[in-house]
Amino acid sequence: MRYWLLNKYCFRFLPAACLFLCALLSPLFLCAQITEEQHGAPNEHYRVLFKEGRYYDALADIQRRIDERPELAESKAYRYIIWLSDRANIRFFIGDVDEAIADMEIVAEEYFEPTFLLRLAEMYKYRGRLDEYQQILDEAATTQRRFRHFHSREENFVAMGRIAELRGESPKQLLSTFYSNIMETRPRFIGGFINAGDLALRYGSYDLAKQYFTTALELDETDENALSGLAETYWRAHDARLDEVMKKLIELYPRNFNTWIIQTEQWLDLGDTQKAYEVIEQALEVNPNHLHIRSLKAAAHFLDDDISAMKKLQAQVLTFNPSCSDVFQIPGRIASRHYRFKEGTALQQQALEVNPGDHKARAEYALNLLRLGQDAPGKENLEAAFESDPYNVQSYNLLQMLDSLDQFETIERGPFILQLPKDESAVIADEALDLLQEAFDLYQKKYQVELETPIYIQVFDNHDDFMVRSVGLPGNIGFMGICFGRLVTMDSPSAREPRTMNWASVLWHEFTHVITLQKTNNRMPRWLSEGISVYEELERSPAWGQKMDLQYKQFIDSEDLPGVEDLETYFIQPKTGMHVMLGYFFSAEFVKFYTKQYGVDALVSALGAIADGADTIESLAEASSESVGRINRAFSSYLNERLAPYKNLPAIENEKNLIEEMWDYVQKREPEIEQWIDKDSPYTNAMRQGVDALRDEKWDAAETHLREAHELFPDYASDGAPLKLLIQMYEKNGDSEKMKEALQREVAWDATNFDARIKLMALFQKGQEWDAALKTANLAIEIDPFDLNIHKKMYDLFIQLEQFGDAAECALRLQALDPARRLDYQMQRIGLLQKIQDWSRAKHEVVLVLEEFPHHRKAQEKLLQIIERNVVNENWTLE
Repeated sequence: MRYWLLNKYCFRFLPAACLFLCALLSPLFLCAQITEEQHGAPNEHYRVLFKEGRYYDALADIQRRIDERPELAESKAYRYIIWLSDRANIRFFIGDVDEAIADMEIVAEEYFEPTFLLRLAEMYKYRGRLDEYQQILDEAATTQRRFRHFHSREENFVAMGRIAELRGESPKQLLSTFYSNIMETRPRFIGGFINAGDLALRYGSYDLAKQYFTTALELDETDENALSGLAETYWRAHDARLDEVMKKLIELYPRNFNTWIIQTEQWLDLGDTQKAYEVIEQALEVNPNHLHIRSLKAAAHFLDDDISAMKKLQAQVLTFNPSCSDVFQIPGRIASRHYRFKEGTALQQQALEVNPGDHKARAEYALNLLRLGQDAPGKENLEAAFESDPYNVQSYNLLQMLDSLDQFETIERGPFILQLPKDESAVIADEALDLLQEAFDLYQKKYQVELETPIYIQVFDNHDDFMVRSVGLPGNIGFMGICFGRLVTMDSPSAREPRTMNWASVLWHEFTHVITLQKTNNRMPRWLSEGISVYEELERSPAWGQKMDLQYKQFIDSEDLPGVEDLETYFIQPKTGMHVMLGYFFSAEFVKFYTKQYGVDALVSALGAIADGADTIESLAEASSESVGRINRAFSSYLNERLAPYKNLPAIENEKNLIEEMWDYVQKREPEIEQWIDKDSPYTNAMRQGVDALRDEKWDAAETHLREAHELFPDYASDGAPLKLLIQMYEKNGDSEKMKEALQREVAWDATNFDARIKLMALFQKGQEWDAALKTANLAIEIDPFDLNIHKKMYDLFIQLEQFGDAAECALRLQALDPARRLDYQMQRIGLLQKIQDWSRAKHEVVLVLEEFPHHRKAQEKLLQIIERNVVNENWTLE
């Protein structure tokens, strides 16, 4: 059904309403020369007063004008109508909605213009008078009623487009036909661009909205609506240019409601309800009946766990407008942004009870159900939301993704339900479930939590599918995994650039989120959850987790080191994408510092307090028996010591200017390396001397200086890192033992260096260190589980170690990875199952072979052997 709807609404040729609108446009443009006396001058004094924020003075000025010209009121002159319309707008702005409606009813009765009818309809809807709202829209869309007057003010053009949109016309069609016509015909009419921008913004086309608002600002760089629309566009698109536009908007229009809404949302994102209330109260002083602001206040009450205040406010709003679902939908959305999906789901459900037609609430409700692992009801509600709003890209993407997910294989084991592509299941499912069970057993005990199960794990071989499943929109390559409490979604290694991801570390990281989110009832801030996950990665393997990155240096040198209260801003309001990554690093370092200084038990205690609704920072302080100030001072001291290696590094704008390939670099790019190593620091001095020695083939000196450089900055892991240069030198010289030692250090530190693992495994095999070779092969599988040669080597190693059961499982993976030799692997697997006397599975495998190849002689012999329990020796090689 949804495909038909999308086609019906988005791609049909010129809908009837658009034909009607376009037919009207030409005569409207021809007769639009109305004098200023007819309209009322745009620079009337009350408009100046309104712009200055003197709203009651503006109302008094309009009333004075009306009183001074009774003949205009008696004749219902157009100027009088404009005064009434403007008075209604001001009254509505300050919350006198009923009085505004009374004015607009007179206006719309006398002058049946689209702009007046639209305004009255919007006011009816705001007050919850939905029948009258719909009646006005229906009347405005017909030509059957005879207009007493139809002044072709430019505002009428865009009002007609908005009416068509509210009646269900395709926004894409309206933009491409109706609004394009207005903008092309009236290139100086700023309202055409602003309304086109508003339409694009409502349907999530942020690039298009930005284009329209920017064009409007080229016509008038101080226009409030254009600035306000551009600010909202940048906010919704997470565009760093928001700050610049907000600064200008606040300077010119300090009482702009969009500004207050964005500021409130930002404070609520940070969990700072006190700052949010300050902004909310400023707005409510101007308009105590502003429904969006009051809904944000309800959200602030929710975050404060003041549920009685939230319910009281919701009841007040419903008294004013019985269909105002925003007072539930907006707190529900804020709750979900704080990962409190259960409560968010309940609030969206209440929104739908108030207004079943609220497709935003239904889409949010569906998304929350999906995040809670309830895919069936989630999909059902998503279908309903999409039917109501067939232009919602997020809903469409999610439905497409769910169709793909239906084709995945589902494996249930213990507390886990794992879903992944069928062709990848045989390769990584067992390893993933074993790793999850290890973490489950370890962390339930460590963090003193009884997990709610089952826990859903979904692994995607397409990154866009993973992102759509997680947030509803594709893209954002930076994410590899996301956790929602009981649901983990993540990329498969096949969804990334080859050998750039350690899937085991990602899975461990995300499952740690399951632990901490459930431990705190999803109440913990993101920085602490991410910090614990990275910390636990490093505890599991030093190669995993966040390392110091050379690109952080420019920020660390130029910015103050964070205190504990600053860590959330790296995630919620990052200055750049690199600041997010720096946030992972700092947060993990805080957890490492905190557990070392005060103990893991203190951290677990703090998490328990957070679960009960206590403030995060206060909980950490109380659990440590220290003040926040003392914690910050100790953390600052710890960070200064931790970041000491950075003092030994030059400030380099581009990390790629460092040594990348030792031999080629020295020979072909000597000027670049000289430019870098001439900068003076202990690290660069050691690197300079090491590279000089490499150039002169003074191997002992090169080894000494490169080892020194590595000790000074062990975190450095690019291609030009000293440890990598040492490995290349040892390989060139054939020094296997030193190369093995250096490779072990490299593998223990770099989670994605696949080549190092392969080389190390080969050295272990050469030395007949079979256990070490097998362990290293497993580390390589963490990076590339689909490498056929690694699995072949693992098979041989299992046979060498006489781990025949493991070899049988490896043969199963080889069948999936090498289908051309599938039958050979099946026969070897049967022999291995015989070897370990697993007769039931051996017989099952033989039967499978004979079903496909009934005349396969060796399979027939195997079946007889199994039946007779006559086990023969096998040739245990793949050759």
